[in-house]
Amino acid sequence: MATMDLTEAWNETQARLPLGWTLDGLRCASTGLRPEERSDDWIAVAAGPDGERTEHRSSDPLAALAGLADSLASNRSDGVT
Repeated sequence: MATMDLTEAWNETQARLPLGWTLDGLRCASTGLRPEERSDDWIAVAAGPDGERTEHRSSDPLAALAGLADSLASNRSDGVT
């Protein structure tokens, strides 16, 4: 099975978001350099209509993107899933 690269995952995630939503970022979950602030997790963020924002956190960047799309999939208004 071929592994999807980050660009492909980003594009696929954007295509799966409901109308009006935009993939806004993918970042490391660390909040600082001290050991208690470090994290290997990733956070994918989407911005929606009316200033809405949502995010999904996972230990893998591709899983964070997929989880974000999955969490918003039920909100699609164009009939595409």
